[in-house]
Amino acid sequence: MKEMKVKTESETVNRLKDELFSMIEKTMEKEAISQGEMAQRLGAQRYNINKVMRGKFAVTLDFLVRMAEALGLEVELKTKKVKD
Repeated sequence: MKEMKVKTESETVNRLKDELFSMIEKTMEKEAISQGEMAQRLGAQRYNINKVMRGKFAVTLDFLVRMAEALGLEVELKTKKVKD
């Protein structure tokens, strides 16, 4: 039986978080959405959004999805078969 190579969960989750954060950051800049407005949309404190945006707060994938949705973005997960 072939041994399957599996990335650790943290590698995959961190990559997804980085990609999603980048899209959130670009969208907020493009649409001139302030951290205060984002906080209001999420029902969060502006201080906490500021910490997230500066990378000073450990943020979950779930929270990033909520941020993306607050910007009107649809988040999809796609999978593809990797070569052996």
